[in-house]
Amino acid sequence: IIIIHWNNMRGTLPDEVQFLTSLENFTLVGGPLHGTIPEGIGNLVNLKNINFMENRLSGTVPESLSKLINLEYVTFSINENLTGDLDFLCPLENTIFQADCGGADPKISCSCCHLCCATTEHECCLVKPLPWADIGDCVQTLPPELRGEDNPFGD
Repeated sequence: IIIIHWNNMRGTLPDEVQFLTSLENFTLVGGPLHGTIPEGIGNLVNLKNINFMENRLSGTVPESLSKLINLEYVTFSINENLTGDLDFLCPLENTIFQADCGGADPKISCSCCHLCCATTEHECCLVKPLPWADIGDCVQTLPPELRGEDNPFGD
């Protein structure tokens, strides 16, 4: 398990991440990570959760993620320069997806996403039903400094 929230960790995701094959939860939220997501991330066959929300990632999401049949939750939202089509992930039927597929200028195309976020509007809205929320429900995604918080998770 790797869980890192709201830190000052800088840099890119190294290609060597592909060797973390026992990893089940890969969460890097709210950091200034930049660059692309390595293609080798598709080698993390035990991965259940991947959350790279609110970073500065760019490029496209690697299609190698479609090999990760154990995925339960995937979010790439609030990464202004991450673009492309995520429909290659749609066959992963039991997975909840969240990406920047909402708003006036969506960066991501995703017909199977449950939550579509709009980076300029700072909100994510439910576009497919989930047991605990209704379609159309939205949540604000303002960064902590604009919310008046140092750490939104209370850690």
